[in-house]
Amino acid sequence: MSIIIGRLGFLGLGIESSPGVAKTPDVYLPFTEVSMRGHHEPIEVTSAKTSRIMDTSSVVGKKWSEGDVKIDLDVMNSGYLWKLALGNEQLATGTPNIHTFYTSVSGNTPKTATLVYGRDTDTEQYVNCAVDELKMSVSDGLAEVTASFMAQFPTAASGAFTPVTTSGTVLSFKDMNVYFGSTLATAEAGTATAINETELTIANNLEMIYRSGTNDVSLIKNKGLRVTGSYTVFFENETDKNAYYNLTKRAMVLKFTGNANEEVKIRIPKFRLSEGEISTGLDDFFVVKAEFVAEDFVDAGCRLVDVQVKNDKGTVY
Repeated sequence: MSIIIGRLGFLGLGIESSPGVAKTPDVYLPFTEVSMRGHHEPIEVTSAKTSRIMDTSSVVGKKWSEGDVKIDLDVMNSGYLWKLALGNEQLATGTPNIHTFYTSVSGNTPKTATLVYGRDTDTEQYVNCAVDELKMSVSDGLAEVTASFMAQFPTAASGAFTPVTTSGTVLSFKDMNVYFGSTLATAEAGTATAINETELTIANNLEMIYRSGTNDVSLIKNKGLRVTGSYTVFFENETDKNAYYNLTKRAMVLKFTGNANEEVKIRIPKFRLSEGEISTGLDDFFVVKAEFVAEDFVDAGCRLVDVQVKNDKGTVY
């Protein structure tokens, strides 16, 4: 058996029509990190048997899968992860095509996916993969998107795979502008605020459900949705300090611009600052480390948060 050395593994992702029904890959992601794996929790038998040895036996217990998939934020592949986390997609075709990913208050369930992870001669298939958290982060390098998945226990993947990755324009800190305002329209019409780093987390708060008849995951339920994040800005004025002190609600737009007609835009119609720490600045610059929470509010067709991805993909994800 030959050993494949580094960088030749692959990760296929297919968005499922029905949760838990395997889907052939729609795309092979150019990942930077994959920690997806199966887990097994044996049930210990520790009853007294005239012996001081505690571990006398065990039986098969809960089985499940979980792990992270990290990719560089680009204008093509990131759409698959945004759709899985938020659940809904609206496509407006044109030049460019605009994919809007959003959530709704009721009747909306984040999508599930089938992941096929190839490592040397070992290829595992994970079905019913749901995004527990999706995190976008950028500081002074490439922007990254990390999806934390929960899924059923893996099985050996069968069939032939042709792992050819498709990459879009990769985005970094120089491509991002951040806008604040009383409304989304006011924010986008205003001047960009220069920040040092930012992070956004979409948390679906998943819970794996086990029921009689199988030790594998029976259902993966989505509980309360929460959108939080943070950003760091030089303390050049009192805007963010006062927003924290006075619980001032604002709108936020994060816009990444790629090549012609390419863009990733994140809109939050209303957020509050839950923390506004000002660094000491003894031998450095004063900065405000702001942590925020998105609140339920509708503005310009956006509720809580939405993500618009503009590219040349003319079909839905």
